[in-house]
Amino acid sequence: MSVRTRLGLLVAASVAVAVLAVSGVALWIARGEARSALDRKLDDRVAVLAASGGRLPERRGVQFFGRFVPRDVLVQVVAPNGAVVYKSDDVLPVGRADRAVANGGTRRHRSDVSADGVRLRVLTVPISPAGALMVASPLDEVDENVSGLRNALALVAVVGVAGAGLLGFLVAGRAIRPVRRLTDAARNVAQTQDLDQPIELERDDELGELARSFNAMLEALALSRAQQHRLVADAGHELRTPLTSIRTNIELLARAEPAAVAASAAAEADAVGAGAVVALDSDERRQMLDDVQFELDQLTELVSELVELATDQRAQGEPEPVDLAELAASVVDRHRRRTETEFVTDFEPCEVVVNAALVERAIGNLVDNAVKWSPPGAPVEISVAAAEREARVRVRDRGPGIPAALRETVFERFYRAPEARAQPGSGLGLSIVDYVARTHDGAAAVVDTEGPGTTVELRLPLAPDEDSSR
Repeated sequence: MSVRTRLGLLVAASVAVAVLAVSGVALWIARGEARSALDRKLDDRVAVLAASGGRLPERRGVQFFGRFVPRDVLVQVVAPNGAVVYKSDDVLPVGRADRAVANGGTRRHRSDVSADGVRLRVLTVPISPAGALMVASPLDEVDENVSGLRNALALVAVVGVAGAGLLGFLVAGRAIRPVRRLTDAARNVAQTQDLDQPIELERDDELGELARSFNAMLEALALSRAQQHRLVADAGHELRTPLTSIRTNIELLARAEPAAVAASAAAEADAVGAGAVVALDSDERRQMLDDVQFELDQLTELVSELVELATDQRAQGEPEPVDLAELAASVVDRHRRRTETEFVTDFEPCEVVVNAALVERAIGNLVDNAVKWSPPGAPVEISVAAAEREARVRVRDRGPGIPAALRETVFERFYRAPEARAQPGSGLGLSIVDYVARTHDGAAAVVDTEGPGTTVELRLPLAPDEDSSR
C-alpha cells in the first residue's frame, strides 16, 4: 500500500471518528432537548389543571375555564390505593412510583411507559385531598425527530467520510510530490552516477530540509569522488617513479654477467654484436642492488601510507579517552631506540577522545619528519600542552625551515619541496597528519619558530570533562 493511499485512509478514518463522535453528541443533545420540551408541556398542562381548582375537564368537552385545552395529553387521577378514579381517555399503567406519589411519599415523578404499543411520557403529581394526577403525552414525535436527525447525520457522515478520504488522497499526493522528486533524483543519480544534479526545492519545512540535506550529501559525494580521482592520479604518478627505477635496474642486472666471465662475454659480444651482454664489476652490481632495495623500501612506505589514507577511520576502532602525553611519550621512546637523535620533551597530561592508533601514527609522522630534517647532533623538541580548550602537540626540528609561502602546501598529498626531493620519503607524512587532525575536528599547521628550524603543531579538542575544568 502506497503512502498516498495510507494517508488518504488515515484522514478518512480520522474524519469518521470525529463525525461519529459529533453525531453521537448531537443526537444525545437533540433527544434531551426534545424530552425537555415534552416535559415542559406536561408541566404546563399540570399548571392549567391545578389552576382549575380541582375541576377536571369532561371527557368530550374542550372548554375549560374559558381556555382552550387541546386533547394532546391524557389525564388520569389515581387514588391512594392505586385505583383509577378518573381518566380522560385510555387507562394509563399505574406503577409503584405513581402509588407512592398518591400516598404522599414523593412530590412528583416522571417515567416512560408503554400502553397498547404506544410509548408515553408520564408526569405524576400529588393532588389534594389525597391521590395523584397523571398527565401523559406520546413520545412518537420525539422519536420521529430523533430518528430523522439520526438519518440526516448518517448521510452527512457517509458523505463527509467519503469526501474527506478523497480530499486526503489528493492532499497526500500533493504533499508527497517533493518526496517523489527526491526519489526520482536519487534513482537518476544511482543510474547515471552523475552527482551534479542538485534538487531545486525551495521550501522552509521538513521536506525542504530533506532536499537541502540530499544536496549536501551529493556535494560531499562529488568532493569525495574528486579527491579519490586526485589521489589515484597522484598515487599513479608517484608509483611509476620507483617502479621505473626498479625495472631499469633489474633489466640491467639480468643482462649483466659476473666479472669472472668478462673476457668470454667480450669475445661473444664481438661475435654477436655490441650491446648484447654487459659486464658489471662487483661495486656497480652492489650499487644497483642498493638502489633496488632503496626503491623497494620507498615503494613499501608509499603503499602503506596510501592504505592509511584510504582506510576508513571507523574500521580502525572507535574513539576513546586517552592521554595525549602518554601517546607522545610512547612515540618518543620508540624513536630513541631506533635513532641516535636527542629528544627534548615537555609533556603535560591532556585527555582527548580520539582513535589512539591514528593519532599515534600522526605524532610518529611529525617526529619522523623532524628527525629527517634535523642536522646530526641537533635535538628534536616535542611538547604536549593544553590551551584554549585544545590539546596541542608541537614538534620542532633544527633544519632549514619552511618558507611562509609553502606552509599550507606542505600538507597536500605527495607534495615535496625542491630541497626535499633528494631525501627519502613519499610526500604523504604531513598529509596524513592533516587527515588525522581533521577527522577528529582538529587542525595541523606550521607555526612560527624563533631561530632556525620548523615547528609543526597538531591540535585536537580536549575531552568534555577535561575541557570544562579549564
